[in-house]
Amino acid sequence: MSDSEKEQIEALHKWWKENGSSIITGLLLGVSILVGGKAWFSYQETQSLNASNIYAMMMAASQAGQPEEVRNQANKLITDYTESAYAPLASLLLARLAVQQGELAAAQAQLQWAMDHADLIEVRHEARIRLVRVMIAQQQYEQAVQLLASVTDPGGYAYLYAELEGDIAVAEGKPEKAASAYKKALDKMPSQAPNQGYLMAKFEDVRGAVSAGP
Repeated sequence: MSDSEKEQIEALHKWWKENGSSIITGLLLGVSILVGGKAWFSYQETQSLNASNIYAMMMAASQAGQPEEVRNQANKLITDYTESAYAPLASLLLARLAVQQGELAAAQAQLQWAMDHADLIEVRHEARIRLVRVMIAQQQYEQAVQLLASVTDPGGYAYLYAELEGDIAVAEGKPEKAASAYKKALDKMPSQAPNQGYLMAKFEDVRGAVSAGP
């Protein structure tokens, strides 16, 4: 072995002695991150599957007319799978049951929770729309107006929000404002919307009240 080769080997030994432990540590850390990442994704998949199964049982109970079972499964989703996409949907269903029982305060709390925790913008819109209706039913007109004013991107829900503006105006005894809001809703409403006839009837009613005068 030449002196040059010996020097290279000694240099390699020295380098390994000085840096080998950190390299091994780095390799072990990389492996642990990889394994941990796989474990995390596996955990997430399991959580998602569990939440999906509970949601399916909740909906089956709803279709079978079993409100107590619906509540049991819905509360599992909200408590144990808060971060899942199913939890806000469970809260919406609990709100519907509460409305059916005349428990509007409970429905309001569930709808607020759903709106605050939903990742999907469609679910947030649905929760907000239902929440405004519950507020109107409880004569919380100012809160309902403020909630509508907080909407920055109504998208395809613009006509529904406009209709709610009209509903609030009707409840407050302001037919002119209601007529304007309903007209805006009709202008924004898709041609295939199923409640077009109902909205038109509400518009005609308040427009008639405005024409009749005091």
